[in-house]
Amino acid sequence: MLAATKFSGVRVVAVIVLYKNPPQQSASWMSLQATLKAVPEGTLQLKVLLYDNTPGGQDPGLLPAGVLYQAAGCNGGLAEAYNQALQLAEDEGYDWLLTLDQDTMLPTDYLSLMSDLALHTESDDRVAAIVPQLLDFGRHLSPVSIRFWGVSYFPQGFEGISRRVAYAFNSASLFRVKTLKQIGGFNPYFWLDYLDAYVYWQLYRHGRNMYVAGSLQVEHELSLLHGENLNPDRFRNFLQAESAFYDLYGGHIRGLALTGRLLGRILRHYMRRDDFVIRQLTWNALNRRVFYSRALRIQDWKSEMAQRIRHSSPTEDPQELAQRRPAISVCMAAYNGARYITVQLQSILSQLTEEDEVIVVDDASTDGTRECVRSLRDSRIRLIEHPWNLGVMHSFEDAIYAASKGLIFLSDQDDLWVPDKVSTIIQQFQDNPSVTLVASDAAPIDQDGNSISESYFKAKGKFHPGIFSNLIRNSYIGCTLAFRANCISEFLPFPHRADVLHDIWIGVRNSLSCGQTAFIDRPLILYRRHPDTLTGRKSLTFARRVRVRFHLLLALIGFSISKRIRESRF
Repeated sequence: MLAATKFSGVRVVAVIVLYKNPPQQSASWMSLQATLKAVPEGTLQLKVLLYDNTPGGQDPGLLPAGVLYQAAGCNGGLAEAYNQALQLAEDEGYDWLLTLDQDTMLPTDYLSLMSDLALHTESDDRVAAIVPQLLDFGRHLSPVSIRFWGVSYFPQGFEGISRRVAYAFNSASLFRVKTLKQIGGFNPYFWLDYLDAYVYWQLYRHGRNMYVAGSLQVEHELSLLHGENLNPDRFRNFLQAESAFYDLYGGHIRGLALTGRLLGRILRHYMRRDDFVIRQLTWNALNRRVFYSRALRIQDWKSEMAQRIRHSSPTEDPQELAQRRPAISVCMAAYNGARYITVQLQSILSQLTEEDEVIVVDDASTDGTRECVRSLRDSRIRLIEHPWNLGVMHSFEDAIYAASKGLIFLSDQDDLWVPDKVSTIIQQFQDNPSVTLVASDAAPIDQDGNSISESYFKAKGKFHPGIFSNLIRNSYIGCTLAFRANCISEFLPFPHRADVLHDIWIGVRNSLSCGQTAFIDRPLILYRRHPDTLTGRKSLTFARRVRVRFHLLLALIGFSISKRIRESRF
């Protein structure tokens, strides 16, 4: 199954999650081997991870080359298995992740068709997943389009990109590795149920779509459809995850719809004469939705899931886990910066690991900036070239959208990073999990690198996060900011039609979305001030400051309204 290192086809890691079922009895594993035989030679490089959640593991038997078997030790559900495979795919440079339950029957042309679609959509970053149509004994399961009143199924045979909010079951879905890393992977709180809904909701919030491969019909048995086969523990987890998902992301209207659906579910239990325990679990779920507050329901669910995660990961040393360094994306906007950009990039690259990346968006420079970037010949640098000048806001926006790592650092083209900037900011994120945005002080220098001041904020006044204080005076310096990648839907798209700066927009939007800001009270960059500076070139006039704040308020209101509309559609 393993091909040579140099390969121009589709590179896929497939993960099959086993539970009390050896590989030889898994419909997914047996059908995957059969469909692999139909793939034309040289078009697919496939690595398979058989991830076994069975307590104590099982004997996998003799496995082909390119197939890994891993016993989990404790049952971490689908999320832990998928995240392990996602990390494997990223570490070894695979572009796609195929997620499979153990009981999905793949048709013989599945891999060949999915490989063709992956090649077809490879250059379109908007496509984050390719999904077939899943059936349970002929009953349509997935994908579904989300409507205001509920869900609707895609017409049988529908082929193309979904233009609406939609989600699909995880099994037999092909995900783009880069985008999954950008949204933070699979949420371990939704360890088993509603993991698929969470992932597709996050993809939608990041402006990504799914491609529906309607020509592929895949059989998948869904036990929750068959009342006589329901396991009480599994059903309880399903009800908890369902309630938590709608509490967190569904809004008031869809929350009320879920309450009505629970009533209907109770009626079906009695009509089907389902087990008393199953009926009681649904009654309990309905009782919690009627008599418990949303905040209390979320708190109880998070507490139980956090305890479960701790118990399901005995092989992870908590201290070692806390010290593990996340990968970062540095996003730089560049325009006619040939004089300074090389030394700036060198000051950044010296602090990065091989897993990190620097995304430079050149805004149609005319002075050789692109050539300076290319001359560094560093594989961690990705250069995006605008065909014409679009401005700083568009450049930073494109860079952030292209970022694929868990932490995003913003950078100007002409500053210098102090040697411990990256490690200091990463430590701040690791020590404070609730922090979503980190800012720091800066030491201004002139065009020749001579010191102007020891501290930007000592000269300008103290740093103040929040909303109202920044309507009076902006405390955010864009080139000092770093934030978690799973927050970009709170910042993007930038309000291009408004006279608003990207740094104050990110800072204020972070506060409005209930994110926490941390400030490091020492300079982590040498902040170069010179006549050709793109941002912060000179103080704004009073009239411009008033206009900027007025535009900011209008943009915040417009963004909040459009965000609510997008979320209500789900």
